[in-house]
Amino acid sequence: MRSMPRTDPGADSEADPAASVVASPGAPGRGEGTGSASVGLAPIPVDPMVHRRFADAQAAWPLRRLGAVAVLAPVLFVLSVVASGGWALVTSPGWTVIVLMIAVACATTVARYLPRPGTGLKLDFGCTPCAAVAAVSVLASLGVLSSAPHEVPTAILALGIAGFGLRQRLTNPITCAA
Repeated sequence: MRSMPRTDPGADSEADPAASVVASPGAPGRGEGTGSASVGLAPIPVDPMVHRRFADAQAAWPLRRLGAVAVLAPVLFVLSVVASGGWALVTSPGWTVIVLMIAVACATTVARYLPRPGTGLKLDFGCTPCAAVAAVSVLASLGVLSSAPHEVPTAILALGIAGFGLRQRLTNPITCAA
């Protein structure tokens, strides 16, 4: 498989699917009489490393995990707001933004427990102590957040706890036995 189309002047342009993209305007058989304007655009080269990064991200974040984050984040946001004394968008907009960030971090942490495609229904726990710390951090951040409603410093502390749990879940520390 080639990563770049052939640009040899002697190459057969009918056999090369990218030839229609790089064809010169007015070339015979390329857009004449069909009502479509031919475009003389050169193909955009794709760096294989960029493609690999996207493939790695897709493998680590399959659709079921992304869907779980999309569903859990609003639910956790509403639960956090209700547990912390209600909506405070007007009186404390900074607190509301921090609570939203906490909800997304906690939803991402919980979504990382979902199994990868093809592994059945077995949850992806990884190392048990590390998995427990990440799960407890979700509960701890929500507990700290509800301990002092609408207080920005307390919300920042809860965000730090949620961020610690997310980092614990995303990385496999060297001290972990797994």
